[in-house]
Amino acid sequence: MNDRTMVKVECRGEILFIRTVSWGRKSPSRFALLRREFQQLEQRPESHLVCSDCGSFASLRLAKGTDGVQMLEIQFTWLQEEGRGSVRGWQESVRLPYGPFHAFAQAGENANDAKWRQLSIPEKVTRRYEFHSRKNLHQVVQMPRLRHKLGKTLEHHFQWRDAEKICIYDDGAPYSFFFEEVTSWGPGVCGGIILHGAEDLAKAQYSVHT
Repeated sequence: MNDRTMVKVECRGEILFIRTVSWGRKSPSRFALLRREFQQLEQRPESHLVCSDCGSFASLRLAKGTDGVQMLEIQFTWLQEEGRGSVRGWQESVRLPYGPFHAFAQAGENANDAKWRQLSIPEKVTRRYEFHSRKNLHQVVQMPRLRHKLGKTLEHHFQWRDAEKICIYDDGAPYSFFFEEVTSWGPGVCGGIILHGAEDLAKAQYSVHT
């Protein structure tokens, strides 16, 4: 997560539109979330809620910070089509104090165009991903359970300081991928993001092989 990421929220009736702006980069579009989706999170603390909008998707959860303050954690995967079957994008995670966010959302329920902004509270480094073939990715995105599992795998791996980006390609196995690290001096680590147990998607798990 990046302490220079500014999160901008605009309220329009039942919809909250979110944009992010960080050093040298901003979200390619605004991400729409329904107010009731946050109500679902409140009813199921520590669970994840995965949403999609305009080809990108986000994983949301409520968690307690080290000081006991309730935090809203959102992991965005921003995707853009590049043509010729390629999709480019990156993953970005932000953490917001849920109390002020919730107060804004409630106050703006009957006030269109209400706006709120907050710097993300830092925790992890933002990672950049480029998807160069979208067949397997599009299949995964259509399945919320797999989409969540892939998002968690990308979140917990590739914490490499020298990596400028991670390029991801379709693998021959269903719902799986080949990846290549790109550093300032050239190619780095490569391997696979492989889904094991694809015959039972409820129990299937991703693992990273190098």
